[in-house]
Amino acid sequence: MAAALIGNNHYNKGVGGGGKFASIELLTLDSDFTQEESNSFSSVRKPIWYTGWHTGVLVSATSAVIVLFINIGLTIYAATNPRYMMEGRIGTLYSGSCDKTKTIELWLHLGINALSTLLLSGSNYTQQYLAAPTRSEIDAAHAKRQWMDIGVPSVRNLLRIKRERALLWIIIGFMSIPLHLLYNSGVFTSLAANEFFITVVSNNHFEPRTYRNTTKTQISTFQDMSLNATTGRKYGDVGYQTNSSKIQLFSSMLEGLSPSTQGYEDLTSLECAKVYNTDFVSHHRNLFLIAKHISNPAHPGTILAMHISDLRRSSPSNWICSDDFDPQSTDCCDPSEPTTNLTSGLQWWVKLKTVGEVEIIGCKSEITNEKCKVQFSLDIMIVVICCNLVKACCMVMAVVRSREPTLVTLGDAVDSFLRTPDQTTIGICFADRQFIKREWRHGWKTGPRQWKQKGLHRWWTSVSKKRWIVCNFFCSITIIAAGVLLRFGMISDGELRDTDLKSMGLGKVNGISLVRASFRNITHAILIANLPQTVLSFLYLSYNSLFTCMLAGHEWSLFGHHHRTLRVTSPGPGQRSTYWLQIPYTYAIPLMTISGLLHWLTSQSIFLARVEIWDSFGRETPSPISTVGYSCIAIIFLLTLGILALLTAAGMGYKKFAAEITTVGNCSAAISAACHASGPGSEEITGEKVRWGDVGIASNLGVRHLTFSSEEEVRKPEFGEAYAGKMGEGE
Repeated sequence: MAAALIGNNHYNKGVGGGGKFASIELLTLDSDFTQEESNSFSSVRKPIWYTGWHTGVLVSATSAVIVLFINIGLTIYAATNPRYMMEGRIGTLYSGSCDKTKTIELWLHLGINALSTLLLSGSNYTQQYLAAPTRSEIDAAHAKRQWMDIGVPSVRNLLRIKRERALLWIIIGFMSIPLHLLYNSGVFTSLAANEFFITVVSNNHFEPRTYRNTTKTQISTFQDMSLNATTGRKYGDVGYQTNSSKIQLFSSMLEGLSPSTQGYEDLTSLECAKVYNTDFVSHHRNLFLIAKHISNPAHPGTILAMHISDLRRSSPSNWICSDDFDPQSTDCCDPSEPTTNLTSGLQWWVKLKTVGEVEIIGCKSEITNEKCKVQFSLDIMIVVICCNLVKACCMVMAVVRSREPTLVTLGDAVDSFLRTPDQTTIGICFADRQFIKREWRHGWKTGPRQWKQKGLHRWWTSVSKKRWIVCNFFCSITIIAAGVLLRFGMISDGELRDTDLKSMGLGKVNGISLVRASFRNITHAILIANLPQTVLSFLYLSYNSLFTCMLAGHEWSLFGHHHRTLRVTSPGPGQRSTYWLQIPYTYAIPLMTISGLLHWLTSQSIFLARVEIWDSFGRETPSPISTVGYSCIAIIFLLTLGILALLTAAGMGYKKFAAEITTVGNCSAAISAACHASGPGSEEITGEKVRWGDVGIASNLGVRHLTFSSEEEVRKPEFGEAYAGKMGEGE
């Protein structure tokens, strides 16, 4: 389907009507080809890859090579980036701002999906050529009362074409599976999330000469984390002195010694609620909430409560709204409630076990540098490059090893069958695909039959039931899977947080929209996240095949509407060249665009979610979170686009053909049956404008005939009139 500029090549006339088909076949499609020896790869006058469909395959192969070099270049650059070391075969492209990380990831995935779509369309184009039959292969199939597909992507042709072309077709198709399964996860973002202490203090905590209670019960977690690596002493022990600047900073804040310490900033209650109302905090860390409370004899200390966040819980920000102000609480609540109340002029109240309910009037928050990363998997990129390399080699071989002309378009088939009529289909000029399956296939004798078609058929009739079933199957799987995932996602998100879908973002990692499953390593999460990409690739191929069949049927019907020249891949005098196989640019470009958008939206709907956790004192923890995340808003867009694509195909299928003509449906035998021209000189009409229809009485039997003719008196078939094929040899 890839766009291909196909050069013109002229025929040499003077081809005789008799002789063996092997010599005629080479002259009919590419006369320059006869100038070379049978084992030569190129023409004497012009290299073979400059003519006909060869240019299209060459462009596809070139695009695959370009994508290969891009993949290799970026992988080498990323793997040898002096700024970041490889860790566990995971490389880092960028580390810093989370917003910039998200922007880089967005553009990288858009580029990846553009390259992926280019590879997929180029592969489909090459595979369609490889499965296209030669005239000798068609004659061999017809001799056994079998037929082949012409002008459309075909799997059934693989059993009847040469083994070399079939093998190349299979390899290109097989390489698409791991490539599209892994490509989108070759690059991923790693979100940096900070654990932090949440300490509620009275409003006189940072005043001098204030009694501060640092009881072991309240700060036991901090004591365990503050262990001095040299002396083994903990915070609160006699002679304790930390060898960590971050621990020292926090302990000084805990003791109220540094109220204006650089590294902490003062925030209002509203600012504080907004900053920490997120599942993964990346730009701030330890938090001191200042309560409107004065120490009293019942509770003389200034430290009212102390907890540490738990990022591995389903809703890490739940502490903001929990009744008992406990990050470990399992109660579901809305973390945005304090922000909403404060915006409305209300107060932020928290309930503490020590002193009861208190009002939060401000906070001190530790500022940290963001450590979000854009990372890549070296193993995944190696697999992608290997698949890309094999694809490119197969495409190049398809160009270089092509020696025999194939019937790629309907025009190629009509040209060949008019020049050298097929003896196995004489006498059935009215044959359509269903007739070929029911009667011709079983060798039943046929005679004149009445034309019973009344009115115009619709485009969907040119597509076989099998193709409709396959396409609808993949469409249904995609829509049902997206719908089920959206349903469960909305239920899960609704249970954990009462918020709008828009705030969740496209492809945004958060603590809510995560699949609650443990994965042993990142590879398992990658395979689950990218499985839909493979299904979408098959959907694109079947969807493309659907449009190819309908457009081929439309092109065929135009021959019954008016005189027109043949559109062939290697045109001779009076014929048209083609810049595409069967789908014109007006359809090919939108189809590629839709495919790219669907793949990109899928990568934003279900994706690898990797979160690197840094503890309260800026130390990276050894076990990052690797799971699968999802985005309900992206799934809604994906579902909408998928349904629109399905409705578009149905709407196209409902269109009517241009004229009353047999529905050949790309069946080689039906096309052959329609190409038994009356009278001598049938070869010459291939270079003129022709029309298919009623050409009058055939032979002396008083039976009318339907075929191609360049004469002006060609009429459309008459309802109830009896028609038969050309009578003569073979009858």
